[in-house]
Amino acid sequence: MDREKATEQLTAALGAFHGRFKVMYGQVCVRVDKDTYLSTGGNKILADITEDSYELCNINAGDLGEIFRKRPDINAILFGCSADTVKASEESESIPVALEDLARLTGAELKVIPDTSVASILEGVKDASVCLIKGVGAIAVGSNCRKAAVGAQIVEKACEAEVHGRLIGGTEALDRDLAEKYRKEFVSDYTQRNEEPYVNYVNYDEEEFALRSSLIDHGRDLVDRDLSYGSWGNLSVRLNDREMLITPSSMDYYDIKIEDIVKVDINTLEFGNQRIPSTEVRMHAKAYRELQGCNAIVQTRSNAMSVFAACKAGFVLGTGNLTDLIGDVMVTDYAEPGTDELAEAVVSTLRSTHACIIPHHGSVFYGPSLDVLIAIAEAVELKARNILMFDSGIPEEKEEE
Repeated sequence: MDREKATEQLTAALGAFHGRFKVMYGQVCVRVDKDTYLSTGGNKILADITEDSYELCNINAGDLGEIFRKRPDINAILFGCSADTVKASEESESIPVALEDLARLTGAELKVIPDTSVASILEGVKDASVCLIKGVGAIAVGSNCRKAAVGAQIVEKACEAEVHGRLIGGTEALDRDLAEKYRKEFVSDYTQRNEEPYVNYVNYDEEEFALRSSLIDHGRDLVDRDLSYGSWGNLSVRLNDREMLITPSSMDYYDIKIEDIVKVDINTLEFGNQRIPSTEVRMHAKAYRELQGCNAIVQTRSNAMSVFAACKAGFVLGTGNLTDLIGDVMVTDYAEPGTDELAEAVVSTLRSTHACIIPHHGSVFYGPSLDVLIAIAEAVELKARNILMFDSGIPEEKEEE
């Protein structure tokens, strides 16, 4: 990779930290070649960093260079600091994982390393791509900058769950064996999906082309509004009485093209010679078969809603237009992703509402169109933020009586 390409990758990754809800400080580095890496330098507000501050550094000198040298599989390193990552890092030597997306990055426990020494960092990311540094924040590594950025955002979300989840009873850890299973599946299967550089483009009719374009635009909107990260979450639309269009598995929303959207038979789940569809294809298909008025589905991994997922809790929206539109936000039974059991749990819950929370996972919305659902998902996220005091600083510890 040359400097121009590294600059583009670094700038794109920093775009994820637009500071819409919370400010994260830190530093990002990306390998350029065997002798150099590009760094944003120092500890800065990630949303404010511009290309003017990028520095070309010698990979054969310094602590960061040593990490790159000792781990040739790591091409990007991100240090991230926010109030909740610092708070969570100070309280334990490790944190039991309560969210599936974090389990896929680190297994059953999020490690907390004692300091920023090279030895500690290499130990922290030996069998994971993320960890916490006590009193400092988070570190995330990846094969590219965007993966490191997504890792840091997922860690921040998990730390928010630990800190703000106390207001609703606290997080409930995933079963250890299940969390380790998710980590192994992520490394051996999920990251290998849809790796082919391209699939054949078909001459779609005007309606299908428009729906495919809409899925791509709304997927990017999901990321831009902080309702999901990277390739996490999923969207679909009904194409006709027997087919749906759904986002592909394990593909970054900003990399998806028209031909990458997957057409799936909602009765047989057959999709032929296309990309592999989202893991939750069974849940989407069942919803289209059984829920009246279901023409679009959005599954988010937003921060506040993920706190409720980590705590296995739903909430009441109160009175107003939002409640009239969707009902209360109910929590489903838990089942493993992609299974018939999860599809049944979600659709059964959605018979009584248009929004639900899947424990340890995220939230699901269904309705008439993607436009409507994205707006609703954002409004519900804002409501969840208010309940959890996201914008009022870190909740104070309750004194024991």
